[in-house]
Amino acid sequence: MPVIQVTAPRATDDPARDPARLGSLCAAVADALGLPPSGVVATLCEATVTTTGAGPVTAWPLAVLHGSDRGEHATAAALAAAARSLAEGWEVPPGEVWVTWSTGAPPARG
Repeated sequence: MPVIQVTAPRATDDPARDPARLGSLCAAVADALGLPPSGVVATLCEATVTTTGAGPVTAWPLAVLHGSDRGEHATAAALAAAARSLAEGWEVPPGEVWVTWSTGAPPARG
């Protein structure tokens, strides 16, 4: 079951908006992977401060999809679906989101 960790600003205008954003994200990734919508979990880690070395900037959505190796095609499809969903959910241009897949492979045993 893929688990998505999203770091992004929390909606301040409507408390129901964040669960809806995450639900859409889960559904998009699940669809790309051929899973039921309940087959993906997402959590929001609120970005409260974002800065560069020059000073504060507006935060953009970042997502790490944690899961097993699903092959290059499925992984690319899931990442593309996640990026589209994040851009739409947080109302930012597609180039202002960052997504990556982490297999979290355990260290080799010696």
